[in-house]
Formats: sequence, C-alpha cells, structure tokens
Amino acid sequence: MPYDDLARGIGEAAHRVTDVQVANVRAALGTDKGAFEVVLAASIGAGLSRWDAASRAIKGADDAAR
Repeated sequence: MPYDDLARGIGEAAHRVTDVQVANVRAALGTDKGAFEVVLAASIGAGLSRWDAASRAIKGADDAAR
C-alpha cells in the first residue's frame, strides 16, 4: 500500500519523503484529507517514538549518575 511506504518514510527520515509518495497516497485514498491524516498520524507516531527514546536515555543517565 502506498500509505505504508509514506508512513514508514516519515518515521525514518521525513525530509526524504517525496511529492510522488504523497501523490500516490492521495490517489489511493481519493482525498487530500485522507492523505493529510496519514501524514499527521505518521508524524505524531514518529515524534512519540523519539520522545520515548529520549526519555529512556535521560532516565538511563540519571540512573548511572547515582
């Protein structure tokens, strides 16, 4: 599915996502709103994943300092 590729691309390196990937999602879903929702959900998921990783790193640094 084209939205799997787009979501994966956003999660891995959003700056490498192409207009073609977004256009493929728009075509598959039939609406701009649908494509926007995929982009938004993937962006939020990527941000939360990075937040969790940073929180674990900070906690690990705090534990190591004790």
